[in-house]
Amino acid sequence: MSKTRLTKKFNTSASTLWSILTEAKYSPDYMFNCTLKTSWEVGEDITWQGEYQGYKAFQQGKVLAFEPIKTLSYSTFDPNTGLNDEAINYIHVTYILSETDGHTELVIENETFDGNEQRMEHIQQGWLMVLDNLEQLIRLK
Repeated sequence: MSKTRLTKKFNTSASTLWSILTEAKYSPDYMFNCTLKTSWEVGEDITWQGEYQGYKAFQQGKVLAFEPIKTLSYSTFDPNTGLNDEAINYIHVTYILSETDGHTELVIENETFDGNEQRMEHIQQGWLMVLDNLEQLIRLK
């Protein structure tokens, strides 16, 4: 198992950042032009679908935890990786939000279970881009 943790502070309230992270209308602006589809009910499906730089993206998973304006967790799998659709190849993603004096800290944790360090490095680079995209989106809001 490999785990990474990225942290970034945003100049916005936790409720605003939560809305951006959980409402489908915002997801293409920060998640590589992918639209989010989910009810956010634990055990229900979550998908991300779109096209980014000519690549047709699709990821699927399940909502694992959901506590509004505090934390959420989901599993995700990209069938385009060539990996088998089995539990060991899913990534677990967790968002943790905490607000202090009008600023919100977002922690993003990623867990992989296949032991592939190169895959984890690639995932982490993607999340760094997502964090930058979130910052730009918040500035425009």
